[in-house]
Amino acid sequence: MNLIRHDYSNYDNPSKAIIALHGWTGDEFVFEPVAKMLKIKDVKWFFPRGPYKAEKKKGNSWFGGNDLDGWRYSKTMNGLKNLVSEIIISGFAAENIYVIGFSQGACLAMEYAVRMPFSIGGIIPIAGFIKFKDQLKAEMNPKSLMTKVLIMHGTKDKTVAINESEKSFEILKELGYEVALKSFDAGHKIPVNSRVHINKFIG
Repeated sequence: MNLIRHDYSNYDNPSKAIIALHGWTGDEFVFEPVAKMLKIKDVKWFFPRGPYKAEKKKGNSWFGGNDLDGWRYSKTMNGLKNLVSEIIISGFAAENIYVIGFSQGACLAMEYAVRMPFSIGGIIPIAGFIKFKDQLKAEMNPKSLMTKVLIMHGTKDKTVAINESEKSFEILKELGYEVALKSFDAGHKIPVNSRVHINKFIG
């Protein structure tokens, strides 16, 4: 399973790769303006599209189903595994691969990264949450523990409350990850002033 995606880079031979995971109902193009706003140097961006249709809405989702019928996510997890493998085969070192996720994409960034059989450079979950907390704790792979985490959230977020990121911070810290939490005077979005922290984190 390969995910439909869009790639973007301003550099001929970038040394870093960033996988950007859109929010619920997003697609492979919504993150490019954010990438351009962040102005991270020496990077190639990979924008995959969620493989499921968002229920009752136009657009795409990383997870299929619902709480009543159960959740489907094998296409997403297999697709991300294949994408990371492709990125490594193309010449990027694992420690130079980062994942940024917004909202539902932030949930996926955490769910996927802690289960990886190796560590990557880091993940940046923005305005997200961990839905199945006990399952994540039980299924985390100790080989992913060197993956750094920068959690970001707006204090005025009415879609996903900031306490969800605070809970995620505590869970990941308890599991042994190097994790930081940054808050912003913003709603459910990626604010421009997040740029300095993201650039510093990726280096």
